[in-house]
Amino acid sequence: MIRSLHNSAAGINSQQARIDSTARNITGVNTDAYKSERPSFADLVYQRMADSGKPVRKTGNDPVHGTGSRQVAVVKNFEQGIIRETGRETDLAIKGRGFFRVILPDGGAAYTRYGNFNLNANRELVTEDGYQLDPGVVLPEGYQELLVDKNGKIRVREEDGEVTDLLDLTIYNFVNPAGLKPLGDNLFAATEEAGPEEEGVPGQDGFGEIVQKSLESSNVDLAVEMTELLESQRAFQLNARALRMADEMWGLANNLRK
Repeated sequence: MIRSLHNSAAGINSQQARIDSTARNITGVNTDAYKSERPSFADLVYQRMADSGKPVRKTGNDPVHGTGSRQVAVVKNFEQGIIRETGRETDLAIKGRGFFRVILPDGGAAYTRYGNFNLNANRELVTEDGYQLDPGVVLPEGYQELLVDKNGKIRVREEDGEVTDLLDLTIYNFVNPAGLKPLGDNLFAATEEAGPEEEGVPGQDGFGEIVQKSLESSNVDLAVEMTELLESQRAFQLNARALRMADEMWGLANNLRK
């Protein structure tokens, strides 16, 4: 019965983690570039019943019993979200695979799908938190219009109507994007699990295209999340009931001697 208590508690903890993950997804349903997540679980230790001193009859393989499950990771889903037009010329979305790279205050690099860029006092393209886009984009003074094509070529229209090339924007990708470390604010850090950084030209070699005046919406499917929530709640209730029953049986066993 002690094992039943432990197993039920493990199940409750696992379902609580699943409910928490679903709640975060529902919260981010209207957040641009938000990527849904799912907890990943693994079996806990299995024990052979004969090894624990229980009288069992040999029937070939020794019978075993499990000890529940535990959460081992939270996996991000990097499937494409809907591209939503905004009309802002500094808004850039990636349609397909890839990330923008930005420079953090400590000089390190971070990666994001959130292309809501702005101009700082030096006319540099930066994120909402002021992190500079890498490679850096500096717009000339007095320009009339910013032009970015699907392959990341950045141009500006001058006051006299002439179009001037500035630079070619590059984007980055990883073999296993789900292995990236979330930093918050739609930023991710490279890890060994994600694999080596791959640099590429938008629209070529499997990299996504740039869509100007647009942002990528969240990829959360609210119908799926509500279904997950109902399943998690039901499993939570079943584990809680099993815990209560094991506790009642343990109480009966303790009172047999009275």
